[in-house]
Amino acid sequence: MTPEIRNLRPFFFLFAGMFVWWFAPAAARRAVYEAVYEFEAPSFILSSRMRELAQYWELRSRSENDLIRAGRDASRLAATMQYEISRNAALRAENLRLEKLLGLPSRPEYRTVPARTVQRRLGMWWQQLVLRRGEEDGVRPGCPVVTAYGVVGRVREVFYDTCVVELISSPSFRISARIAGMENRPVTYQGAGAAPFGKPRGKISDVPADAVLPGGGARLDVVTSGLGGIFPAGLKIGSVAGTAARSGDGIFREADVALSQDLASIEEAAILVPVIPDVSETPAPRA
Repeated sequence: MTPEIRNLRPFFFLFAGMFVWWFAPAAARRAVYEAVYEFEAPSFILSSRMRELAQYWELRSRSENDLIRAGRDASRLAATMQYEISRNAALRAENLRLEKLLGLPSRPEYRTVPARTVQRRLGMWWQQLVLRRGEEDGVRPGCPVVTAYGVVGRVREVFYDTCVVELISSPSFRISARIAGMENRPVTYQGAGAAPFGKPRGKISDVPADAVLPGGGARLDVVTSGLGGIFPAGLKIGSVAGTAARSGDGIFREADVALSQDLASIEEAAILVPVIPDVSETPAPRA
């Protein structure tokens, strides 16, 4: 074998592997992908644990005055949250009473699963987060992911102890939404990606031509509509940025949506896992 042919052997194996992978069955490719991901997942989790350990020792170095102030703020926040919890419980009981009285189907209930960020995949091609929750925690594909700032995305893939979240800035993310103050005028939200080292972006379409949107520095919030039964209604997505332009059909308008700047630096989020209700407790429709 000549040296020239020997130097071409790596390229031969490379193209042979690409050929086999391209024509392999989809089930086989999926199995290989999941096996490789599960093999890499422990390294992601270990890196996340190491960051938490470093943060722990950094907090241990704080002064006592800082800890006292943090404890005081936490006590005030806990008191406020306790009041909100009792108030929400009363409102929920009232809603259930009205639903039974009118024979309406109950709204979907969710179980909150807090999750830490393991890895970020932010770039021109990917707008994803990897969270440290998976099948063993009851997470399923399609579950909404939220924070205190609003919608983060939805679960795209689930593995044993991790899950991949598609962010709301991803161009493949679409959801029914509405503009604050226009409850009966649903619109369509879609992610618009993010420029390199830029802010995440989104856009809304199907905006009615007669809708009055603010100009100048005023902004209206874009929230989830609740249609489709995946995301609860009223969760903030972003704010309308600028004026709406005419779409291609000339009937509706489009507008850009400014998303939260914290979307690329999320450390922890909450996964909303739907709770399957008991059929025996579902109120029967009135005759």
